Amino acid sequence: MDVKDQSIVGSCGLNCLNRKDLVCNLGYWVRASRLGQGAAKQAALLRHNFGFQTLVFNRLEIVGAVGNSYSQRVAESVGAQYEGIPRLRLKVGDVVHDVHMYALINEEAKR
Repeated sequence: MDVKDQSIVGSCGLNCLNRKDLVCNLGYWVRASRLGQGAAKQAALLRHNFGFQTLVFNRLEIVGAVGNSYSQRVAESVGAQYEGIPRLRLKVGDVVHDVHMYALINEEAKR
């Protein structure tokens, strides 16, 4: 939410929580008029910390449709490692997309 005018900028959250394997998705979206202003990065970093420190997950996956360069830049800016292109991995509305897969790894879990 924009603190100046109380408008919705976007959303960010953890979903597809897999407690057995300690893996979940970190997803975000930003309204078109606010793209490229840093909101998704800021929110993703907050969820990153929550996912690792509070929920104690080992891996947070970020999937962004092929062609969504904004999503790729956010994933890279928060330090996620690129892992490839899973096919037909993300359904948005009635359209299924190939995605760029990124992952954040909880380095504390390796110890």
